[in-house]
Parts: sequence; C-alpha cells; structure tokens
Amino acid sequence: MPRFSETEKENIRQKLLAEGERLFVIYGLKKVTIDNLIETANIAKATYYKFYESKESLYMDIVQGIQKKIFLELETLLDNNKDLPGKERVKQVFDRMTQLMMQYPILSQIDPVTVDIISRKLSKDRIVDYVQQNVDAAESLSNHGVKFSCDIKTASYAFQTLYHGWIYLQDKGED
Repeated sequence: MPRFSETEKENIRQKLLAEGERLFVIYGLKKVTIDNLIETANIAKATYYKFYESKESLYMDIVQGIQKKIFLELETLLDNNKDLPGKERVKQVFDRMTQLMMQYPILSQIDPVTVDIISRKLSKDRIVDYVQQNVDAAESLSNHGVKFSCDIKTASYAFQTLYHGWIYLQDKGED
C-alpha cells in the first residue's frame, strides 16, 4: 500500500468531497456506491477506506463542511449588522440562509429516508457531533443578541424543523 504525503492525502480528500457531493446530488445517498466514488475519484478501494469507513461518513463530511461554511457566513452577517434589532437580524439570517441553501442542492435532499440511512450507519458520536454543530449555530445567534423564548437546544431543533419544512416546500414547488 503506497504511503501518501500530506499534500496527496489532502488532494484525495478534496477529490472525494467534490466527487461525492456531485454524485450524491445526481443520484442520492441510497444509489451511490463506494465503487462509484472510487471510480470518479480515481483511487483504489483500499485507499477510500483509509479516509472513510462508509459512504455515509463521506456524506456527513460533505454536509457538515457545507453547513460550517454557511454558519460562518451567517456569523459574519450578524457581526456586520450588530446595530439592527434582533428581529431584523433573524430575518436577514433566514433570508441569507435560504439563498445559501439554494447554492448547495445536496442540502435539499436530506429527507426522512436519508436521515434514516445515516442514523443507522453512523456512530452515535458522529450523530451527536452533527447535532452539536446545529446547537452551536443557534448559540451563535444567541451570542449575537438574538433572544429566544426557549433554551438553545430547543431553538436548534426548531431551526431544523423549519429547515425540513423548507425542503418540503421546495419539493412541492413552493417559493
């Protein structure tokens, strides 16, 4: 088994992330296979498993990476609009979040079937990490002066519910 330099490892990882996102958007999590991923990334199967234990693990890295980008941009938006009232900033956050989510079609494909597949295949720690990322985003809103009438974790779940409602409306062709 060849040893990869750090640069080669990063190049392979980036290729897997890019090709994985492309394939998952086209075919969905359920239909993409490890063989599809290694073929498009032009790597051996053993090499794939040095990076990811499953396609679901790659999928979560893609989704969490995108969410991290979105959350950082939303945090910048909040930082740049500190003088606005909390309600106006929340409106700006949701407007911008909607725009950003449209840039990443993979996010609109996270439906109950996908969630079920992921929850069965990934470790509890990995799921907890994902949930924590969403809680951290809600906490960031709170730290920027947005007031919630519930605790942060509940606010995070409310945002997830709104997100899934948005996906449902997108599927139905609603704007």
